[in-house]
Amino acid sequence: MPLVPVVTELVIAQMLYLQWIDAKEPIFIYINSTGTIRDDGETAALEIESFVIYDAMKHIKNEIETVAVGAAIGHASLILAEETNGRRFAMAHAQTIDLTTSSSIYRPNASKRCD
Repeated sequence: MPLVPVVTELVIAQMLYLQWIDAKEPIFIYINSTGTIRDDGETAALEIESFVIYDAMKHIKNEIETVAVGAAIGHASLILAEETNGRRFAMAHAQTIDLTTSSSIYRPNASKRCD
């Protein structure tokens, strides 16, 4: 699912709610997103959507762990890679493609950790 404004608002609202419930519990973000593009390659949202989530992740007090469970493409890979070593993971067959740089990274068989 692309990072459209409705998805971004729900993700941020959930993170703020989980912080309110317990600021000491870690928050897990499971990522299966094409970022700001649709499956057919067309732009679905503005790039700012990923940066809004990134800013919210930095703002809340909880520790956050990111997990790629399907695809983390484009700006979704930014959210995946935001966390420090030991707090970002990818399932065995998750795909991460960074379209935000001049050279894309394609990992069809990512390891369990993206450190």
